[in-house]
Amino acid sequence: MNVKRMIREYWDSRSNSYDRSPGHVCLPEVWRSILSEVFDSTTSILDVGTGTGFLALILAEMGHEVVGLDISEGMIREAKRKAERRKLKIKFVLGDAENLPFEDESFDAVIGRHLIWTLPNPKVALSEWARVARQKVVVIDGKWMDGSLSTRVRKFIGRILIGIYERRNPFRQIHYGKEINKHLPFYGGAEMGAMLDMFRSVGLHPKVRDLTWVRDLQIKDMPFVYRIAWTKRDYFMIEGFKNRIS
Repeated sequence: MNVKRMIREYWDSRSNSYDRSPGHVCLPEVWRSILSEVFDSTTSILDVGTGTGFLALILAEMGHEVVGLDISEGMIREAKRKAERRKLKIKFVLGDAENLPFEDESFDAVIGRHLIWTLPNPKVALSEWARVARQKVVVIDGKWMDGSLSTRVRKFIGRILIGIYERRNPFRQIHYGKEINKHLPFYGGAEMGAMLDMFRSVGLHPKVRDLTWVRDLQIKDMPFVYRIAWTKRDYFMIEGFKNRIS
């Protein structure tokens, strides 16, 4: 089984509709404020797993030099279109987050949002991000599912209502599928403790920022049928510094 090929094909199939999914491209001003605290000067940044370029576009508008990387040609195509419409100079690169096509310390920083759960080898990926970063690696992630009966019921009901709302088959495959999921250590989301251990194991000194307030705003901003399916779980940002923070 070629896991990477199947993952790439899945995201290619999602590229045209991805921006319509709730929670991915909402609250740009909130994210601008958060990113302005994380990157306080003009910086070269790699946005790994850029998708349709949500963070890359904001960072470029803030004046940073940005490269966006994604495994999906479809996602890169959508990101390029959006950058062109906004007249932003961003380089988008097709590539694997676990095997970056860049020299050591090519960027001041690397950022990845909602990416860890999609990776077969997240520790390898984080080590690669640390390799190409001069200063720090920033990961925005959370725990999306807890496997409880109440969560499964909410998601099942929510999926049916969303299908009716969007006039589409509510049982269309919306994730990779069981055969792929079992190859993803963080499928369902990342536990903060495990993430902190992983940061330290690749030589990064972590600092945590709680983002549950952003998740609350995301849910509040959604149509009612989406709010039923979403649950309030942990949501956080980890800044991993290459030099020990005082």
